[in-house]
Amino acid sequence: MPYRIRRRPESSPAIRQQLTDEVSGLLARMAFHQAWLHIEATTVAGPYATLVATARAEASAQMSLAWRQSPITTDTGMNLGIPYPRDRSNAARATCIEVMRRHL
Repeated sequence: MPYRIRRRPESSPAIRQQLTDEVSGLLARMAFHQAWLHIEATTVAGPYATLVATARAEASAQMSLAWRQSPITTDTGMNLGIPYPRDRSNAARATCIEVMRRHL
């Protein structure tokens, strides 16, 4: 979502509402899967919860920064040049996937 926020076409109430609705939808889906794993695959639930918490922490800081930046108004501006760091969430995802593989 930081990329979507940074690349928003404008700073209007409608765009802000659309993007925050997307964030809410993502959070709801993650919560659904987390609850489902607690029911169906308890050994995976912990690593998935860690992945969610880690990704949320990284994305939260990145989204906050993205909201403080002006919307991009040129085609060349769409290439942000430097990716948002995801080292911690990538590591948590790798751990979660390994546990999922063992669980299968």
